[in-house]
Amino acid sequence: MKEKDWKVIEYVIEALLIWWLGYLFLYQNYLLHRWHRGLPLPAKWPFVLGGLAMASVFLAYEFWRLEKDQGGGARAREG
Repeated sequence: MKEKDWKVIEYVIEALLIWWLGYLFLYQNYLLHRWHRGLPLPAKWPFVLGGLAMASVFLAYEFWRLEKDQGGGARAREG
């Protein structure tokens, strides 16, 4: 496998961790600041979507940077 393939696998694994930790962070902070004893627990799906948004932004940035690095190396060799 090429180095680029390994980088993509690494970024996907990092994005999964960011998704999970982002979800936990958002849900925990909501419970600490808004939830009171005796109330039913809130739905978790908005916090899962928030974690997904964080992971998506991370993946978009890393793929943009990876393409920029790959393209920049080819341009430097041509010129």
